[in-house]
Amino acid sequence: MKESPQLKECPTFTGEGEYDHMSFIKTIDMLQEDYAIPDELLIARLHSLFEESAKRWYYGIRQTNGWNTWSWWKQEIITKWANDAWMYKIENAFENSFFDPDKDKPLTWFLQ
Repeated sequence: MKESPQLKECPTFTGEGEYDHMSFIKTIDMLQEDYAIPDELLIARLHSLFEESAKRWYYGIRQTNGWNTWSWWKQEIITKWANDAWMYKIENAFENSFFDPDKDKPLTWFLQ
């Protein structure tokens, strides 16, 4: 295992405002893979990665369900935050996004 990243280098998740739970999950997945972080260490740090309402949610779920794997936590995060409003926001952004070859550079447009 490589030396794990410092907590200040890890993303946090509030679950409020313009949140993106999938970005949070993907970033944690990549950190776990890149640094070969075992679930035990990752789960031990989760309380520090959640903030505000997400932290209150985490404490309640953790108290009710005890220790679980990162895969289990990912599913719980998706269940909690992948609601209709989030799905509408994603679909609306997709539908309003189009490539104009006269004004857009392909790479810049693709990465936005």
